[in-house]
Order: sequence, then C-alpha cells, then structure tokens
Amino acid sequence: MSENGQKIGTVIIGAGQSGLALAWELQQRGEHPIILERASAVHAWRDDRWDNFTLVTPNWMCQLPGYSYLGDDPHGFMAKDEIFGWLKE
Repeated sequence: MSENGQKIGTVIIGAGQSGLALAWELQQRGEHPIILERASAVHAWRDDRWDNFTLVTPNWMCQLPGYSYLGDDPHGFMAKDEIFGWLKE
C-alpha cells in the first residue's frame, strides 16, 4: 500500500485503546503506521457512553504504553469525561 508514493507497512483499523497502543509500539520500532478511524480518535468514550459511566477498574490500572495515569486519585474510578480527556492526550 502507498500514500503519496511512500510505502505503508502497517494500517491499524480503529483509534481506540488497542489501536493507539499498537501504533505506539510500532513507532518505538521505527515504523510509521497509519491509523484509520471512522470518527475522531477515541470518540466512542465520549459519544457512545451514558453520562454517569465510570470504569470498573481503579485508575492505577489505566495505562497505555508510554503514558500512565497521572491524576491524584489512583484508587478512584475515572468517569466518562475523564477517560475521554486522558485518552485524547
């Protein structure tokens, strides 16, 4: 596959947690993956959750490669807007 004449080695479908984690890992190996997402990145956390949605795992468990939870309540549970903001960064 090519984009503007450049060869693309990896295409990732979806910019959710798994897609973002995979992209980060590939970039650490010197690759330049393309991420395809039907909407904006991590949109489902904002648009497809009810207003009072919270995680059922404590914040300290929330990690993506290269980016851990940095808030002040490691034993709390992030609400929908917090999750969206954290993933958007």
